Parts: sequence; structure tokens; C-alpha cells
Amino acid sequence: MIRTASRRTLALSTTAVLALTAGCAGNASTSSGGSSDDGPIVIGTSIQLSGAFVNKQIRDGYLLAVQQVNAKGGLEVGGKKRKVELKVLDNRSDTNTMVQQVRSLVLSDKAVGLLGSCCQQNIDMQGQADALKVPLVMGALPIELLPKGKGYTWDSFQSLADGAKGFYSVAAGAKTNKKTLLVTSNDAQGISAGKMWGAAGEKAGFTISATKAVPAGTTDFSDVIKAGKSSNSQVLIASMAPQDCFAMWKQMKALAYKPKVAIGLNCAQTPGWGSLGSLGNGTLVQLNWSNTAGLPDTDLIVSKYGKKYTNLTDLGSVALGMHEATILLDAIKTTGSTDREAVNKALAKSTTVSAQGPVKFVDNKSATPTFIGQWNNGVIEQVWPAKGAKPLTPLSGLN
Repeated sequence: MIRTASRRTLALSTTAVLALTAGCAGNASTSSGGSSDDGPIVIGTSIQLSGAFVNKQIRDGYLLAVQQVNAKGGLEVGGKKRKVELKVLDNRSDTNTMVQQVRSLVLSDKAVGLLGSCCQQNIDMQGQADALKVPLVMGALPIELLPKGKGYTWDSFQSLADGAKGFYSVAAGAKTNKKTLLVTSNDAQGISAGKMWGAAGEKAGFTISATKAVPAGTTDFSDVIKAGKSSNSQVLIASMAPQDCFAMWKQMKALAYKPKVAIGLNCAQTPGWGSLGSLGNGTLVQLNWSNTAGLPDTDLIVSKYGKKYTNLTDLGSVALGMHEATILLDAIKTTGSTDREAVNKALAKSTTVSAQGPVKFVDNKSATPTFIGQWNNGVIEQVWPAKGAKPLTPLSGLN
């Protein structure tokens, strides 16, 4: 069930507020939230549903997890079954709005726990979780990039190191000179990713022959492409925002830069990559989920959302959302309580097995599986690891 809640006087006045429940009356007072002995158990998220980035797929995964729990009558707390209510606030990709919404979810709606958004917003949300002393379970942030916090944030997602290992394993099977052009955004996340992937490349026998860090919104990549051509780099790693990668791929084609292997970190993970048409063919992408890998709940995710979302990246985001929400819901179930401190302690000992596999937190981080996929005619196919994978095809889009 999806209902629109009343508008609040904060910056939420223009924000779409969705209370997502499954099999729940949905008319409980928002002030009672998880603290009521009879009302639903409230969990919440402030997520990007409009603006520069849209994470509706993750939201759908959250909803799917809640539906599965409520179909069984909810969670047993204090000796009685209570339905779960998921409150979703659209922060419109604005961090200040996100901060206000998180505070509202915790202080007004009495949310027992929070679920994350994506990327830099997750890092910003961590500070709020620490300040409010409320457990936050998130993904969509490589575990190496989670800052040291006060212990209330739990990140279950991919490892950059695992992604690099997978990519270089794939690239080693292609006939290249192993000279690599590494292009990243010039923010902290891009620079960190570049250092890690560069070090992994050197260890795998590749030479980082040229590196470039560019500001977000760059439209002229002629210098970057010149560096790739002059260094005869036959391997390309690009870690940038989608629109930047789109511009670079088009210019590479125009300027006849033809690497033999290329991966678009972040950018090729978006559905918009398909808009490049044949230009995007052969580009590699790091995936957090694959429908051929035998992960839990694969059939359920495909049956529920396979028609709505046709690419592995989209379905992987649904799986991620389901995974995150299940981790939090299992912690509440384990404690049999809505006490936030108790739930937080339970998360540290989590043994949940969900849509992205088993969970084991070390320093508040739990690595999920990594896959390497390849774009071909608007569809992504897994090419690594071997289980369920198809053979690597040539980078035809740029050649």
C-alpha cells in the first residue's frame, strides 16, 4: 500500500512523502511510530526519487522486503506480531533536505532504524545517524569509502578492490599491451577509486601509462583522449558521473581513440548507458548482482520487477534495496524489540542471508559479491566470474 502522508512544516513542505506498507492499515499516527506498543514498526529512508539522481529501484527493493515480512504477519515484538511501515521521503537529490528529513523520521516518526540513499548522500547520512544514535543500514557506497563513524552505520555493498580484481582478470584475457588510461572525477571518491584501481592494475601486471582527474560536468575531453592516444593505452578505466562518460565516449569515437578494453565505473552502471546505442557496445561494468549467479531471491526479484526493469543494473539495485532492508528487519526480529541500541547491537552480529548473499560485518562493513558485465545492444550480460558468465566480446562500440 502506498499513501501520501500529511505535509510537514520543515523543508518537507514540497517533498513527496510516501508511507509504504504491505498488508498494513496505514493509518497509524506518525508521532507514535516504532515507539507504540500497538502501532506499526516504523523504519524510514530519505532517498533520491527526483533531481539529479533517481533511486526508485532501491526504493522498490525496500518495499519488496517489507512486503515479504508483512505477508507473514509482521515482526514479533514484545510477544505480539506488528506490521512494518516503511516511510520514504524524496529528498530531491538535495543534501540539506535529506538532513532535515532524517531528523524528522527519527524525532517525529520515531523510526526504529534508517535505510540509506546513494553515494555521497550515504556519507552525509552517516553523520546524522551518529548524532541521533539510530541504526542506519545502507549500500550503494563501496565499503572502502565508508568513513570511520561512531558505530551506528552499517554498509553492505561491493568492494572496490574486488571490482578491480575482477576487471583485471577479464582484461588479462584480452589481447592488449596492458597500458592503461585511468580517468576519474576530481572529487574525493574519484581520487580514492583511482588510487585503488591503479595500484591493483600495477599488481596485476598492467601499466598505468596516463592518469587524468576531471571536474564533474566536463564537456571537453580532448586532452584526456590525447593522453590515451599518445601513451598508446589499449585499456581504459573511467570513473565519472554518467553525463561525463557519455560525453567522453562520443568524443573518443569522433577522435578515433580505440582502446581494446574499457570499463565505465559508476557511469556504465546507469540505465542511460543504453542511450548511447551501438557506441556503448562492449563497454564493461562492475555489477553488484547478476541473475545467473544463483543468489537468494533471484526468482522473486525477476518475477516482481523483471518487466519493469530489464537491465541487470536496475534489477541489481532492487536486490540491493531488498538486501539492506532485510538486514535491518532481521536485526529487529532478532532483538524482539524496537529499542534502537538493541537493534544496533544485533546488526554487529548479523548473520542474515539475503538477496546479495550472506552478511558478516567487520568494522561496520560487509562486502557483497562483485560481477563484471558487458553492454551489448542495450543489454548487460555477466562475463565474470565464470559461473553463469558468457564469453567476453570485443569492444565494438569504439572500434
